Amino acid sequence: MRKGFWIGAILLAGLFIWGVGYVLTPENGDAEFQKMLEATEQVKSFRGVYVGSTQTSQHAEKLWELDCNRRILHKQTQELQTGANTLELKEDQFLVGADQKFTRNSDGSWEQTKYTSVQYSASWYCDNLAQGTLRDLLPDFRAMLRSATFGKGDKKTVNGLRCQDWKFTMHSRNSGQRGTVCIGLEDHLPYEMTTDDGGHYSYADYNRPLQFDAPEAVLQAASSPGEPN
Repeated sequence: MRKGFWIGAILLAGLFIWGVGYVLTPENGDAEFQKMLEATEQVKSFRGVYVGSTQTSQHAEKLWELDCNRRILHKQTQELQTGANTLELKEDQFLVGADQKFTRNSDGSWEQTKYTSVQYSASWYCDNLAQGTLRDLLPDFRAMLRSATFGKGDKKTVNGLRCQDWKFTMHSRNSGQRGTVCIGLEDHLPYEMTTDDGGHYSYADYNRPLQFDAPEAVLQAASSPGEPN
């Protein structure tokens, strides 16, 4: 009887260890998502686009362009309200350095203001990107590594580059979100993310020079001395 008990216990322990290893092996995405996190910490510039819906609109398009060499972040949001036929510009902002913000008014003019806090400034975003703690302009990789399970999908081409699709399911107290992330085969950077609420994110132009359609005051503020790169 005792012998059977110990044999059963050993078998159960072996199955448990195999199960943990199955969840944490590279085939299940943990290693790939860790490589992706480390790769994004080396990024100095990129563009992101979101297409989906918001709480106040049936269709929304968001653009963000981050250049940490000049400490500039451009954020633009357009929304299609229920019953409308054309997209309406809801937000168009340039954030520069640690405290500069330029906001486009409805008449096309630009208003310059200063941040009272460094948080959510261009410098703040760049610092978080370098530390791998950016959570809104790119997927929240650290949360995924903590709380998600992964499944390997198909290889495909996004923005002219080959990437590997990975399915993810969050298992945290605050999120049960499901979706996919397509990771570059050569550079391990994310090129596309989809979410089960219909959101579609695409990312491009990593570490390439970004040309901004910005007022001259933005470019002058970005070129002024005093901001670290």
